[in-house]
Amino acid sequence: MQIASAPTGLIRKSLGTGALLVFSATASSPMAVLAGAIVATYASTGVTGTPLGFLVIAAALLFFSVGYLAMARYVSSAGVFYAALAAGFGRFWGVVAAPVVLLGYNAIQICLYGLLGAVVSGSIGGTWWVWSLIAWAAVALVGVLKARISVGLLGVVLAVEVGVILLFILTSFTHPAGGSVSFAPLNPGNLLVPGIGGVVAFCAASFVGYESAAVYSEESRSPQAVSKAAYSALILLGLLYALAAWAMAVAVGPDKVVDQSRDPASGLPFSILETHASPLLGGVATTLVVTSVFAAMVSFHNSIARYTFSLGRERVLPAVFERVGRGGAPIAGSVLQSVIALPVILVFALTDADPVAIMFSWLSGVAAIAVLLMMAVTSLAAIAFFRKGGGTDESAWQRFVAPLIGAVLVGAALLTTLVNLSAVLGAPEDSTTKWLVPGAVAAAAVVGLIWASVLKTSRPEVLENVGQGQPRPLAVIEQDLIGRSL
Repeated sequence: MQIASAPTGLIRKSLGTGALLVFSATASSPMAVLAGAIVATYASTGVTGTPLGFLVIAAALLFFSVGYLAMARYVSSAGVFYAALAAGFGRFWGVVAAPVVLLGYNAIQICLYGLLGAVVSGSIGGTWWVWSLIAWAAVALVGVLKARISVGLLGVVLAVEVGVILLFILTSFTHPAGGSVSFAPLNPGNLLVPGIGGVVAFCAASFVGYESAAVYSEESRSPQAVSKAAYSALILLGLLYALAAWAMAVAVGPDKVVDQSRDPASGLPFSILETHASPLLGGVATTLVVTSVFAAMVSFHNSIARYTFSLGRERVLPAVFERVGRGGAPIAGSVLQSVIALPVILVFALTDADPVAIMFSWLSGVAAIAVLLMMAVTSLAAIAFFRKGGGTDESAWQRFVAPLIGAVLVGAALLTTLVNLSAVLGAPEDSTTKWLVPGAVAAAAVVGLIWASVLKTSRPEVLENVGQGQPRPLAVIEQDLIGRSL
């Protein structure tokens, strides 16, 4: 792939609602949530009200989305969290946020290599990290191709996996344990029990990625396309996850679902399809877990490349990251993400770390904390942005009420995740190493704080560009700075 001789920028008005929905929904990897997160939540928490937990988290994210997407109509940037904080709290704080966002998205993208490698090696043999490296090469290739090629690939994968999940739901509800559908998993009393913290943490992590529609705002055909895609992805995933978790409990019985989830020999969830639909469907579903995880890796890879592009364009990072390929993909940012991922995979491989219990769990924990933190702070930034006069047509609900509720609810989910780190990471309660996970997020924020301070003192013209969407001419910036000093 050739690099354009000069930065050409992202291709404007090239992605419609459907394409944005595909990128958003695939980032959350629905099949991986069915096969991994739902089973793990039942197993680790013992809470039969898990289906209701998905609905509660979806509702909290819906409040967050109101302010986030209303603000995104005015803050059109491939680095949306970074630009949102710059618009709400000031450009300095946008720079502080940038490393946190990049850490979170890189962590969740890279952790999926461990999951994919483990699933493939468990199914057909081989060493997990060999399969991870093959996936890494494929993602690196797809990442530098034109966005529409990625959309076609991801769209097919998403359609098939949603179809299989719906088949799982239908099969479970038509073959309920005991002969009747139980509504016990939807009883609030079965959620409000010890272990609810772990449910909140696992459910919140399952939605990470749906918000990425706004990352493509510069390439979207309209601001409305971004909002429609994000809301659609959130509603689709919320209903799908809640129904799938409920269906699993119905098929094996609410009184048995926890024990069955803890027993690897049970084969949940695919044993339900094999028993009641077709023995062949178990293998098909396992294959779809692999393709779903791969699709999520491509989606996050694209998001990271665009964040890096936006930072290079505004000179927060070197200008080389502003470069794009002739097909419109931010190729320099794509290559950087691949370069970051490779040594991380190799480190976990060389240390003989468990690809799921260590690599996947710990890096996904970093991602969940980083993204939830950004969501909570961005809700407050939306309030600040609109109070300063940003926007013209938004109601008080969009400007203040919904973002405030979103900040409180997402903040509560973040706090719950931190309190229940042991359950999320599978670490002992008295483990001190578990604090390396939030420590990594804190370290990223410190790096951002230091870099923002350096820019403020030595390169103020760069700080003036933060969150603007494109570099302003240096002469204009210098004139503005001179005027402020007089």
